[in-house]
Amino acid sequence: MRTATVGLVFAALALLGAWLASPRQGRAYVEAPYTLGRVVVESSHICVLRVEQVERERNVIVYRKVEDLKGKHPTEIVRHTIGRGGFHPREWQITMEWAAPGKIAVFFHNGNASETCIDMYWYQCYGGGDNWSMSHAEPYLLRSYAGRADRLIPLLRAMLAGQEVVVPCMVDGDKNALQLRTARIQRLKASLKILDYNAQRDFVGWGGLEDIRPLAGWPGFRQIATLPRLPGVRGVALADCNGDGKPDLCLYGDSRVALVQNEGTGFTEWTLPYSGPARAAGCADYNRDGQPDLLLATPTGPRIFANLGQGKFRDESPALPAEPYPACSAASWIDYDGDGRPDILWATSFHGLRLYRNLGSPQTVADTKLRFDKWHVIGPFDNTGGRGFTNVYPPEQEIALAKEYVGKNNVRVRWREMAFVDGQVNSLLPHFPDRSQVVAYLYRVIHAPVAMQLPVSLGSDDTLTVWLNGEKIHEENVYRACAPDQVRLVLALRPGVNHLLLKIGQGDGDWAFYFRAEEPQLPITQRFEDVSVRVGLGPSGLGAQRRGSGLFVADLDGDGRQDFLCWAEPPLLFLNRGDGFHMVDNCGLDFRPVRLPPLLVDLDGDKLPDLVVPLADGCRIYRNQGEGRFADVTAQTGALATLRLPVSCVAWGEWSGSGKRDLFLGCIGAPNRFLRAEAPLRFVDISDELRLHQRIFNTRAVAIVDLNGDRAPDLILLNDAQESVVLYGDPNYWTTKMAQSESRGSVGE
Repeated sequence: MRTATVGLVFAALALLGAWLASPRQGRAYVEAPYTLGRVVVESSHICVLRVEQVERERNVIVYRKVEDLKGKHPTEIVRHTIGRGGFHPREWQITMEWAAPGKIAVFFHNGNASETCIDMYWYQCYGGGDNWSMSHAEPYLLRSYAGRADRLIPLLRAMLAGQEVVVPCMVDGDKNALQLRTARIQRLKASLKILDYNAQRDFVGWGGLEDIRPLAGWPGFRQIATLPRLPGVRGVALADCNGDGKPDLCLYGDSRVALVQNEGTGFTEWTLPYSGPARAAGCADYNRDGQPDLLLATPTGPRIFANLGQGKFRDESPALPAEPYPACSAASWIDYDGDGRPDILWATSFHGLRLYRNLGSPQTVADTKLRFDKWHVIGPFDNTGGRGFTNVYPPEQEIALAKEYVGKNNVRVRWREMAFVDGQVNSLLPHFPDRSQVVAYLYRVIHAPVAMQLPVSLGSDDTLTVWLNGEKIHEENVYRACAPDQVRLVLALRPGVNHLLLKIGQGDGDWAFYFRAEEPQLPITQRFEDVSVRVGLGPSGLGAQRRGSGLFVADLDGDGRQDFLCWAEPPLLFLNRGDGFHMVDNCGLDFRPVRLPPLLVDLDGDKLPDLVVPLADGCRIYRNQGEGRFADVTAQTGALATLRLPVSCVAWGEWSGSGKRDLFLGCIGAPNRFLRAEAPLRFVDISDELRLHQRIFNTRAVAIVDLNGDRAPDLILLNDAQESVVLYGDPNYWTTKMAQSESRGSVGE
């Protein structure tokens, strides 16, 4: 990299004084892991800042000092010019996306070099007083602290008072995961005495402190956890995605989809190869590999993501039939033909219902594993004045590993095998005596058993040119520090031997490259067929003129086949007759408006799912009478009959252990409600006993599941305009209090 363009290195806070005294300052990430204690000790000033104003035209954040935690910062106003600083555009983009009036940051500095902690990110600035300019982000400091900035403040106060605390941090190792903020969260001890980084010694547990914390004053619940915030959240799908025996969460809504791993003691968000919204989500093992796959109803049609294990998913939507009008309002898995393979039922926005039949697992290649040969390097060649970027040297004309060529200054050069490590920045400096104004080539062979697409991440210090099988596929005449993901390419590999050649140009200073291969993309063949017309659906079939906002699958008539409800106005009920669907007229569900998703659950023990419908003024229960007929029995349901609250969602659970199915109602603008089943289809409201009136969550969607294996149902509350949370059930409460209530008839008597 060119020394003329370098800025501040706050790469080691311990060396800050020496660097600040030096006229030549470098520019790099914090490579060595730091404990939070060392960050605190080696900062002369630590203060709490609150965002006062955001100037997005110039990417400037104006802060006001809230509190001095260490030292005394001289000004009340602190301006951070973010600009477009950093080694990658995401660095300033993440910072500016976070910035909003009222947000809290923690500012560490030594007079004119600083690190700022914002929510789940750090960035570095250089300046002084009230004016600072961003140099680059500091994602590797997530190994010191990874969490919300406002939750760091009490931890710092305790540490400065001489106490030992426990802090959430990202795991060291995978630098790319740190930069993308996807590394696993662990909890480590921290204090002013713990200055050397030793994660094994200081390890406390997995998951962030902000994820799970004690909950006092809520009978029946003992802990609370926060979940990723999704504006416009719609719901959650549950499945054990990684085979650890714990249900994981797929949150979906109008803004995005978040796939969240349940670690028992915390949550970690996995990366999904999709960044858009979803109107519905569901999990099923469609390819019969033993792992649940994901189905999303998206505005551009249904999409499926195959579970590759270890939190990785691949978009296999090309396996679905082509659809001329793919706009999708709802989707669900359904085993229509009872063959054990999940089919896909989905509703188009304007052209009726579709059924895609699962054709079974595709043919697989016996060995689809790629093999990478070791890297070879040759150089240096001349790059004086930057001419090496366009000059054609022998490796661009032939790859002959045994031949010798003339390099810079008439030095004889030849190919050498190197043990470079994929997935980390590899320096070229130790391998060449001439390290200024030069060019080197890197070469390796990739063996592919079949034709496939291989996504790769590349980085370079400085210029980069890429050839695959003799064809130039990328070039960048840039001078920069090397980092992951500066270039992302998809290599079109042919069967057999593939030749990859990189050309790395060097100005002055550091000289390095980065390469990481991701999961290869095998050709995806069609694995579903459109049988919509055959089963009575399709553009001109049953229900084609209705726009359904939801599809709810269950055996509604007890014949062993999967039927479904289409949530339209009025709702449409379809029975599966084996040779097609039959739409039931006068099913007893003629009501409007139909907006909120219902709950199908057997409430009276007759093995037929009944229907609970949330409404703007309460709830209705429709008893399943068989043969696709329902009757409104709300008036007979006790406390539910008199409920007059804006109910937005409903879920069921068994808290008493007696087999009776209790109901939890999510409300908007009012406290949520808990209805305990005292008899089939009859409920008593115990919300006051559980003190649910303490907080209005504005819950849009709710799910009930045992997340931590303690046999007590836990509540997943997806909330509007605030954090979504998990309320962990207290097994001691439910085994004693509810048992007592059984003997008395109801809780609270």
